[in-house]
Amino acid sequence: MKDCLMAKVTPYVTDCVVAELEKLGPKYRIALRIAQQLERLPCQHKGTYADDCLVNRVTAHKCYIAATCDRDLKRRIRKIPGVPIMYIADHKFAVERMPDVFGNPKRMGNM
Repeated sequence: MKDCLMAKVTPYVTDCVVAELEKLGPKYRIALRIAQQLERLPCQHKGTYADDCLVNRVTAHKCYIAATCDRDLKRRIRKIPGVPIMYIADHKFAVERMPDVFGNPKRMGNM
């Protein structure tokens, strides 16, 4: 992620994402192990449906880059203006809708 964004990155995971991975069972044990090592963001809601939690969090605070490979979640986040989406494609990180501030700077005048 650091190489993709060319910046210092602090990945976070919400409590409900970890709880959902625990519910999914042994098929997702590697993802669960990785998620348990990341910094946690506490959730203020009932239940463990992670998609609603993530959509509400990025809607309220536009300082996040949402990272997911879930098609339905990406579709929901695309409707929120100003929230970039990071995902894995062809074994590489990709970022969708990265604001110009973070990407290539626009040229100023003739230099």
